[in-house]
Amino acid sequence: MTRSPAKRITRSLALGALALASLAAALPASAQTSTADPFKDKRYMSGHRDVLPPEVPEELQNVDALTRIRGVKRITACADPFAFPSTEMTEKATGYDVDLLQSIAKDEGWETFFIWVNTAGRGGMNRAFRTSIRKGICDVFLGLGTGGMEDVLGKSKLTLLAPAFGVSYVLATYDPTLKGQTLKDLAKNKVHTGATYFSPTDTFLTENGVEHETFPQSRRAIGAMAEGKVRAVLIPSTMMADAKRDFPDREMLMLESFEPKDMEWSSTWAIKATETQLREFLDARIAQYAANGRLKEILGTYGIPYVAPAKH
Repeated sequence: MTRSPAKRITRSLALGALALASLAAALPASAQTSTADPFKDKRYMSGHRDVLPPEVPEELQNVDALTRIRGVKRITACADPFAFPSTEMTEKATGYDVDLLQSIAKDEGWETFFIWVNTAGRGGMNRAFRTSIRKGICDVFLGLGTGGMEDVLGKSKLTLLAPAFGVSYVLATYDPTLKGQTLKDLAKNKVHTGATYFSPTDTFLTENGVEHETFPQSRRAIGAMAEGKVRAVLIPSTMMADAKRDFPDREMLMLESFEPKDMEWSSTWAIKATETQLREFLDARIAQYAANGRLKEILGTYGIPYVAPAKH
């Protein structure tokens, strides 16, 4: 009998992982938000990636992924537990990628199972892929972006799905008097704006003559705006979710008249390069959700605007 890759993990590791999973389930959600420090979290650093998925029947162990998923009525995903708003481990899995996968699974009558993977530790994404999806313990890896990952993906024999949606830099504000203003208006009126160190936001605002101040992180820029230190910010569109979470009593307005087309990237997932049927299935479902508005609805629950995937 041929053993599945997951079965080759040692018994002691499996038992330890199950204990970690139990501990994670017992901890309160407040300890697992995006404000937590993963490098001080014992559960995170000790390896959620080693949690085993449920047993697969012998007759489905050597078939393609989509056939196995349909056979067991369960799709298993790997994801980083501290990657809000894409994926996050609270009392239950959450995030827009989690919601999207669960919506697809619900339509198919499947369950979802999540394996949490440390993507920021030693070895980065290369180790994260190698110790999870490459081993075959999950079907898809969530929370990725297009561009700059070709070498890492190639080492683990993975491929990206078609982009689900675009992530762009947007001008946003808490000041209702700025609603409808353009980038030129902000420059002309010398509206003090926040940007991020060593990023396209700083360069872009400088090139367009916008008076601005730079911060170490987009969240710091948003915090400065909440305190009145700046009146607007230039941030990735996904950071609208952090603003909604950090300042729930404030209404963030996106200045939609501004479209920074030269600073876009797109959100996507990864699967094994050999799983062509699964790739075609997921690409079709996600495209369907983009067309019928379901994807826009999912992103909207996090305060994120839907942007079509970048074409360059």
